[in-house]
Amino acid sequence: MLSNIDSIFFSLDFNEYDNNNQDLIKNLELAKEQSKENKLNETIIDLAGKKFVILPNGARFHAYILHNDSMELKIAHGRSSSLTNYPVSIRIKSLKLWEDGFISAYEDTIETVKSIIKGEIIAEKISRADMCVHVDNFKLDNLNELYHSWRGTFRKVEHYFYNRKLNGITFGTFQDKNVMCRIYDKSLEIKSSNKLWFKTIWTKAGMDPENVWNIEYQIGRKYFKDREIETVTEFVVHMRGIWEELTTKFVSFIEQTDNNISRCPLKPEWEQITKAYQTYYQKVPIKREKQLNKRSEALIPLLIGVLTSYGACNLNVNMDKLFHQIKTDTKEYLHDRKDNIPIEQIILDKIEYMYS
Repeated sequence: MLSNIDSIFFSLDFNEYDNNNQDLIKNLELAKEQSKENKLNETIIDLAGKKFVILPNGARFHAYILHNDSMELKIAHGRSSSLTNYPVSIRIKSLKLWEDGFISAYEDTIETVKSIIKGEIIAEKISRADMCVHVDNFKLDNLNELYHSWRGTFRKVEHYFYNRKLNGITFGTFQDKNVMCRIYDKSLEIKSSNKLWFKTIWTKAGMDPENVWNIEYQIGRKYFKDREIETVTEFVVHMRGIWEELTTKFVSFIEQTDNNISRCPLKPEWEQITKAYQTYYQKVPIKREKQLNKRSEALIPLLIGVLTSYGACNLNVNMDKLFHQIKTDTKEYLHDRKDNIPIEQIILDKIEYMYS
């Protein structure tokens, strides 16, 4: 069994991006124009000692798209007026992730980008990660298991066949919960994708290269944002918890021992799959609503102290009268403020700040 991140997408913001990178933008514009004029041949540009193919087209918020076997870079012509759209977007490709390992691939990519883009990195935002495990002891040839042995919170299931033989299942949709699961015959897939280098990795790991299946969870920006995971480093800290949550709650493969599937145990092979990221730090991702509830609970002791002091100052020991007095005093306080903002608006502004 081999676990890894098969693909990762994130973006970076740089201090003084526009001022520091005018020469780079000029060179990219010239290379892009050359690529437009000669679409039959790839236009190669050398940046920081590495060769990239530059595409004749751009993407939303990014005028220039460059790629090689290791990564894809999307670079903006200038900083966007939207503060949430960072000028540099990066995808680390599977070849580099599998050859170098996730952490080393990420660190090396950051160093490459820093040598291309001038300025200090001031922010990072993870937008997608594909977590996977490759196994060679996984079979889906039992039709009863195919349709009835899956438990989870997914809504949609799609089956894929090749030569009348099942070669893949997809659970959920990316639009629904910003998470989806794909289980498919990886040995078959690499023949069409021409990623035959996987065979070397599998053979080195003592796996049967002709019988490898991939269990993969694609995780998007909304999932990360709901759990306040902003950077790749924060993702690394949460990786084990994310994997264990997804493989036990979103999609899991169970033994049919009870009519109530919630009481059914996991299949032994799936039990091993849930442990694929055990070498990483264990931190369970917590949804933002639960995080805010915990914050509110933490404020209770402080609130009790303030209320009791306020009641004592007003010689008021009746809670109903105490809250009525707070309401009256609050309105007077807000009325005396120059901006005269209603308390409801202040609370709404605070909620927006906490969720932004």
